[in-house]
Amino acid sequence: MKILILSTKMPWPPRDGGAIATLNLAVGLARNGADVTLLTMNTGKHYFPPGQIPGHITDLIHIRSVDVDTRIRPLRLLLNLLFSSYPYIAERFISKPFQMELEKCLEKNSYDIIQIEGPYLGYYRHYIGKGPILSLRAHNLEHRIWDLRARKEKNPTRRFYLSSLSRRIYKLEKRLLREIDLLVPISESDKEDFRQMGHELPVMVCPAGMDLAKYPLSNAEEKIRLFYIGALDWTPNQEGLDWFFEKVWPGILSRWPELVMHIAGRNADQYFTDDIPPNVCSEGEIDDAISFFRDHSVMIVPLFTGSGIRIKILEAMAMGKVVISSATGAAGIGANDGEHLFIADTAEDYIRVLETLSEQPGLMRETGHQAHQFVTEKFDNLVLSKELISFYKAQLT
Repeated sequence: MKILILSTKMPWPPRDGGAIATLNLAVGLARNGADVTLLTMNTGKHYFPPGQIPGHITDLIHIRSVDVDTRIRPLRLLLNLLFSSYPYIAERFISKPFQMELEKCLEKNSYDIIQIEGPYLGYYRHYIGKGPILSLRAHNLEHRIWDLRARKEKNPTRRFYLSSLSRRIYKLEKRLLREIDLLVPISESDKEDFRQMGHELPVMVCPAGMDLAKYPLSNAEEKIRLFYIGALDWTPNQEGLDWFFEKVWPGILSRWPELVMHIAGRNADQYFTDDIPPNVCSEGEIDDAISFFRDHSVMIVPLFTGSGIRIKILEAMAMGKVVISSATGAAGIGANDGEHLFIADTAEDYIRVLETLSEQPGLMRETGHQAHQFVTEKFDNLVLSKELISFYKAQLT
């Protein structure tokens, strides 16, 4: 089976959730016998020299990258808002060089499946033709993220723009559902939301798979060592941390003044423009996330805007770490509160969970072990990739 995957983001190095989800599935499909080509945009925000991608990756999948400038240009944004119904966030990914490279791939190869990673690549469906089956792998519902951001925005001008953007993305996603052949959402909840949007095509839920060999179980630590990891230039992450430092952190330090929280993430210096909160250690963007996970024990995820699945939670659980997450952050994973992780949506919830962990020796290890088992059973990348290939083969017959 020949599969062409289109992506808006260079998936190497696999540091953020989107890159990990794209790379792992491509590698998993290849290891299950598929001939996989990944055609990816190489943008300034996620740029990586294609010649430096490790051989063990390029030996498995054919990677073709195209430099694409996706910087926000205020004048184009304004013109888009005034004279177009197409969302500007998607317009930024319209690229003539990428289109030409796609056409070259289609001329030289006969693909069975073309899989687009997200709705913003739906623009290129016009250049694919009627031969290959077109599959949308939806990492989340994009319009929902922007709608939640609009609802929380206090500035009237920004709220108006975000609401308009959300409506445009909704129309884009709804239209794309009529133009694809298959839908591969990343969670059951997203599948249901797509169904309510009118989707009636063949569908298979395929969660983001994990290469479990990369995440050694490391939960012998019974001391609470708080940590956070995530892109600090992503607005939902910023909003969550703002809330945590304002509403939660003072109460934690009042109860446990010796606790320190270590934070890692891209563009941390831009987030911490003022004084860093007390007992917070900012480590910036790290090269080795596995070591960062290993050196700490309790991960916090104060996320209140999102869809799909948080890959960082799966990584932490795979290594046997305790996760304290908002309900939104844990959505789509299917883990049980109090068994595989802990749900905390208020400051009182955080204090309660930390008190429980402090007062019950061995609970951190027990919860971490159950989290590891859960991820092992539900998110094995090779198993999920094999199931997706079977789904694709069934559509070809």
